[in-house]
Amino acid sequence: MQTENELLHLSDTDRRQTDKISRKMTNRSSLLNEAADDLLIEVEMNRVVALVDMDCFYVQVEQKLQPHYKGKPCAVAQYKKWKGGGLIAVGYEARAFGVTRNMMGDDARKKCPGLHLFRVPELRGKADLTKYRDAGAEVITVLSTFSQCVERASVDEAYIDLTEEVDRIIQQAGKIKVTDLQNTYIVGNDGKGENGVEDWLTSVYDGQEFGEANQRLAVGAKIAEDMRAAVYRETGYRCSAGIGHNKVRVVYLTQS
Repeated sequence: MQTENELLHLSDTDRRQTDKISRKMTNRSSLLNEAADDLLIEVEMNRVVALVDMDCFYVQVEQKLQPHYKGKPCAVAQYKKWKGGGLIAVGYEARAFGVTRNMMGDDARKKCPGLHLFRVPELRGKADLTKYRDAGAEVITVLSTFSQCVERASVDEAYIDLTEEVDRIIQQAGKIKVTDLQNTYIVGNDGKGENGVEDWLTSVYDGQEFGEANQRLAVGAKIAEDMRAAVYRETGYRCSAGIGHNKVRVVYLTQS
């Protein structure tokens, strides 16, 4: 029969063993969490996502339907005519006069007397965006030739997952050159070369940190230039595009 001291000794031994096992499990769990985090980072850094944003899209749609207004200061106003209607899109020529979105049409004309206002059609007391949505669908059709994963974010915006296309090009092509990115700006890189591209590409291919991930972005930038050119060629609409490793980053970049 065990004495009380022997029982206490066994209890202390069990406690020490339990604590040892618990520490091992905690360490193992921590290692697994770190490994999972590293894997997620690796997967994310391999992805290349583009955000295409149509330039002054509603104005472009109206000017395509009425070409004689191209090159002239134009804006699109809501169907409600109070104070000229709130502006929802402003062309670059009108922006040069200080006209901005959300400005009322009457105030905009004071800043730009030659401003032409297109008006959103009205249907059953509501804005009818059909022609803008149809024009946006034309753009989506072009973008879909570059990826099987295209997500329409709004009438004039879309996300495109370029990961598979980047993989294919990396396997077939060599390095991306400055001449491949003539219309590209590198956010945060103001070095020499067109828009800082030359310095950035040099660092990308010189084995610096995140070199492989940035090489994938370089290929993505080339695809983005090709997409923009294709959209203009096929639809007549101009657009901007930003690229990053995920949606959050690409939105930030396009707003920088």
